[in-house]
Amino acid sequence: MEKELTRFELKLMNILWDKGKAFVNDIIEQMPSPKPAYSTISTMMRILVQKGYADYEAFGKSHRYYPVVERQQYTKASLRNTRDSLFGGSYSAMISFFAEAEELSPAAIEELVKILNESK
Repeated sequence: MEKELTRFELKLMNILWDKGKAFVNDIIEQMPSPKPAYSTISTMMRILVQKGYADYEAFGKSHRYYPVVERQQYTKASLRNTRDSLFGGSYSAMISFFAEAEELSPAAIEELVKILNESK
């Protein structure tokens, strides 16, 4: 997972994570309209394989893709990268930013405190 996913790649990975395994046509079915071209999705899936996020099983000329990286694994790495690059490696700064930016209610803050206390 050296390279981060683009927004479009993340959409494709979310489809793979939800479905488990999928052919290009299965992925296109899950995309919003206007549907991307078969060749576009096929190319993007090859890129995801090259980046190490997905792999495939060959069925003649068709490929059935599946995720190699789990959603939770990617989420953790992505949040760590955000913490390190935008908040100087500080979880406190990151949580404080989100609490202020999202104008969390007292109940939501209380829930976060509870979660943090339980994770000790």
